[in-house]
Amino acid sequence: MKQSKDWDDIKVNKRSTDKIYFETPFIQSISDGIDFLRGEAKELLNELDSTEFKQKIDKFDLDEFGEDAFNQISELTDSISQFRSQFFNSEDLPDFVKESTRSAKFALNRDSDYVRKAKRKLNRLESDEGFVDAYKTNIRVVELCDKAIDVNYKNWQAYYVKAQALINLEKYNDAIEELVKSLALNEENLDAWYDIARSYRLNGDYDKSIDVYDSILKRDEESFDALLGKALAYFDAGDNQNADEFFKKANSIKILDGDAKEMWQSIQENN
Repeated sequence: MKQSKDWDDIKVNKRSTDKIYFETPFIQSISDGIDFLRGEAKELLNELDSTEFKQKIDKFDLDEFGEDAFNQISELTDSISQFRSQFFNSEDLPDFVKESTRSAKFALNRDSDYVRKAKRKLNRLESDEGFVDAYKTNIRVVELCDKAIDVNYKNWQAYYVKAQALINLEKYNDAIEELVKSLALNEENLDAWYDIARSYRLNGDYDKSIDVYDSILKRDEESFDALLGKALAYFDAGDNQNADEFFKKANSIKILDGDAKEMWQSIQENN
């Protein structure tokens, strides 16, 4: 009979790392995000313990740090939500189940949650200056707003925020449709009128753009944005005489920014 081997003699080959790797890149990105947050938390705790950090605490922008951490967590949870939706498609559910789910989400104000998340993504898109995939982010904003509309079709902000993403995607006709729906629910949202006029201009419908700006100026004849918008519409249409007139009117209310000033100067130099 073989003599039993002492447990102390058994050698265990430990892994060089505890990191787990997944075959699917999407799941791997979620796992890496979790690892990143865990590492950041450890690093922060170490820094909080250091004397040097304590001396600099009054210079530390806690608001900025909190917002950045919140955005990281938000992106991670959104990735998990997208992953989950790949396996759980509401279109495959019976109608009575879908209606029950929609009612539950409405009671929990989930439509507002979707809109808030969409707004956060648009804000990050404006502030990150190229560090975020603009196309994917705008597509995701549209998806989130569609979810909000599915829960509550009377949420005017969902249509408005969706329109912002569609403008970024250069889908101007679709954006105008969403802006009109938003105005039908909240006609006091003057920003929607500005965006309709801008969408027409960017789409090359200069006459329609000018008509909308004129309707805004009937409410407020000293609207800088409307006067500048008309100037840009005339400029893009090649009507330099009217463009010069409205650049001048806009500038009399507020100094033009760099791009608008260059356009105005180019007109004056060619006259």
